[in-house]
Amino acid sequence: MDSVYTTTITDEARLRGIRIRVIEPSTPIFTLEHAGREVRCFNSLTDRVGAVSFHMAQNKYLANRFLRSRGFPVPAQEKYVDMAHAAGFLKRFRRIVVKPCAQWGGRGVSVAVSDVHSLRHAVQRARRYEENVLLEECVSGQDYRLIFVNGSYVAAILRRPAGVIGNGRDTLRKLVTRRNCAAREKDPSNVIPINAETERSLSLLGWKWSDVPASGVWAQVRLTSNYHTGGTVDIVTECVPVPVLKMAKRVVNALGIPVIGIDFLVNTKAKRFWIIELSPDLAISPPEGKEVAKCFLDYLFPETVRCARQKAADCQGVG
Repeated sequence: MDSVYTTTITDEARLRGIRIRVIEPSTPIFTLEHAGREVRCFNSLTDRVGAVSFHMAQNKYLANRFLRSRGFPVPAQEKYVDMAHAAGFLKRFRRIVVKPCAQWGGRGVSVAVSDVHSLRHAVQRARRYEENVLLEECVSGQDYRLIFVNGSYVAAILRRPAGVIGNGRDTLRKLVTRRNCAAREKDPSNVIPINAETERSLSLLGWKWSDVPASGVWAQVRLTSNYHTGGTVDIVTECVPVPVLKMAKRVVNALGIPVIGIDFLVNTKAKRFWIIELSPDLAISPPEGKEVAKCFLDYLFPETVRCARQKAADCQGVG
């Protein structure tokens, strides 16, 4: 409950006089109460979302099927059945993504798998997290997440893969280790994993752990751009391509889920984009967290909007 992914909500709630009742301290499940009403929350997921809608959006296979049935652009995708079937899918697309069906934060995801040996290990890696594994066409582009609350566009973030800047002296392993030490003090969830998948990514990117990047050289070390695998996040709310924003609004209307993140890969060179995942229980986190949390609570408790705005004005006056 003390995570930034929860305190973005609870800090704003307290400013509005909304009571917070924690159901179980080790999980982000809590109740918000105001004016005789209460709403149960898990991160940004509330009990206002139907179980079927949540399951469909959170399950990557079902989300892909739903979006495809509505004509939205999504990568080709199939469930893993056996290695023979998986090898056939790989032969068809040459480079694929292997990932668990319903995980978050890049856990168990292998990108740009291009040979049967790597495919076998990728399936094993994904199955450490759950039995159901997906095979997906590997598409490339900039990784955007667009966030909507109550049907309104609130924010967008651009996610970039993890990397370090060389100094001409230290090896990549040492640079990553030092970077992770700093990350653990600020946000432990933003650590770059030092594991087999990172080593595979390094190889595909042309690096080895023992390499010494020149001073000022940016060395990308992961293929996934998730924040939870060491990636970086920038707010780009005003910079999202217009066609992407228009399509995201159509997705929101089709889903009917009040708080949702829609993840796109946008290839500006090819003038194409794909919806790769939906996030119906997204963590309202920095750097966009404060603005999203305000809109989230405006939606849940509209009677507190005036109080929140007045307190913000008072704080600015004091400053």
